[in-house]
Amino acid sequence: MQFRKVFPTPKVHRLAASRRNSCGSHVFCPPDRRAKEGVTLVEIIIAIALLGLVASTAIATLMILNKNAVSTRVMSSAREIVQRNIEAAVGPAFAPGSPPANGILNLTNASGAVWDEKGGSSPVTIYTSRDGTPTITGTLTRTVLAEPSAVPAPTPDIRRVKFHLDYSLFGRAMSYEMTTIRSVDK
Repeated sequence: MQFRKVFPTPKVHRLAASRRNSCGSHVFCPPDRRAKEGVTLVEIIIAIALLGLVASTAIATLMILNKNAVSTRVMSSAREIVQRNIEAAVGPAFAPGSPPANGILNLTNASGAVWDEKGGSSPVTIYTSRDGTPTITGTLTRTVLAEPSAVPAPTPDIRRVKFHLDYSLFGRAMSYEMTTIRSVDK
């Protein structure tokens, strides 16, 4: 048996680290390692699509939250207007046979009368945008009816006062209503 002398092959791994790649070889990687190193175009497109989906969902959620905030703000303003008018009906002195001078307790028919806070019949501004232009207005209806009394004559003057505010928001008809009872002062 004869032995051959084997000469060592030159070691490529001794080259400078700057010339090596992640495979540890000199310049080229085997084909199976090369595909695992970088990000493919398909992966980038999928990542961008997912990012777009998340962004569009976040924007849609913020738009819904803003719409709900506007709706709540307008509803609070409508409630404030109706409550302010109810308090105006309850507040002034009411002597027998003579309702207050502002006419807020004057009797109306069952369907009511259009009313604004100045005693007129113009639309009521419910919400004004930041630039000062009125954006949402409504119709405030005042109904004042005499209430029947179980007390014998002389019949006390008891009145049911109702304020009803109708307005439209995002194409939907909305309303707010409050009722109180008022009698003459003693």
